[in-house]
Amino acid sequence: MIEERTGSPALAQFEAAERALFERYGFGLQARRLAVREPALAVRVVERGEGDPLVFVHGGGSTAAEWAPLLAELHDHRCLAVDRPGCGATDPFDYTGIDLRRHAVEFLAGLLDGLELERASFVANSMGGLWSLWLALERPERVSSLALLGAPAVILGSSAPLPMRLLGVRGLNRLLLRLQRPSRKQMRGVLERVAGATALERMSPEFVEASLRAELVPGAELAGRTLLERVVSLRGARLRLGEDELRRIRQPVLFVWGDEDAFAGPQVGRRACAVMPDAMLEVLAGGHLPWWDEPRRCAELVSSFVRSPETIAGQRAASVPGPDGPAPAPAHLDAAAGERSRSAHGRRSPPIEQRGGTP
Repeated sequence: MIEERTGSPALAQFEAAERALFERYGFGLQARRLAVREPALAVRVVERGEGDPLVFVHGGGSTAAEWAPLLAELHDHRCLAVDRPGCGATDPFDYTGIDLRRHAVEFLAGLLDGLELERASFVANSMGGLWSLWLALERPERVSSLALLGAPAVILGSSAPLPMRLLGVRGLNRLLLRLQRPSRKQMRGVLERVAGATALERMSPEFVEASLRAELVPGAELAGRTLLERVVSLRGARLRLGEDELRRIRQPVLFVWGDEDAFAGPQVGRRACAVMPDAMLEVLAGGHLPWWDEPRRCAELVSSFVRSPETIAGQRAASVPGPDGPAPAPAHLDAAAGERSRSAHGRRSPPIEQRGGTP
């Protein structure tokens, strides 16, 4: 049963917490609701800035609020951050029995229609990354480029940490959720498992509060639980995005990967880039939400990428390994590596990595 959330006090509390979060980062909450035809939902989109549009698709059971530190750094773009179905202030949704791939493609295509965009560049994380890759495969004319921050869900056989896989087991997940009711302590534990201890230290109390309030919105538990049931099981992933499909993605793709991503390590990103026609990997010191570890660096990477995605193929060609090993990186990339040899929180960032497959 889908719970009604219109006019809900819990929804109002979430929106108030989210407003406080955005104010913490120096901008107000500007949002609008638009209709998506399939599935038939009222969808909430947070907007910030002007310029070329960037569509942000969050991960898991999160909301558009997770992008706050990155939105604050992207000054020259029109940022459009959606709450996915069942999340935040978008209408409730039950994922039981649905064709998740078809749902994701129709939802994102409908979102672009509602925003009156023929095509757009996407910035996405985790589940949002998987959905965006599916859109690039099924409706390539709608996707200009993809900046994927954190491991996309189920890419190349990857899965999720055990606590999340347990929540994908029908019946057991209900029991676990009843035993561990949402609280600030519980939310901090979830965020640490997902993003890592360093990112958690950087997360403001306002973000923890907004994340907690999002869990308490009517229907949020149902959406999160039934989505996980479609994606993961105790043994691993129920779905897969394999090499054959990655080879078909012709749009420029930037992977920004934390070296301690709990969902899949950077070696998975290297494998992906090795088979994709036009893809590039940046490894930063951090976890599954790398823009919380290094918001300014992530903003620089995203902004540079979406302005000139066509440069990836040329940069990639310069660094494709030959019989004697990898070619040296171009001088400007060496300079970039030097500029970020130490991350903002004192750990050394891994070197810039680039890989590319052949079309």
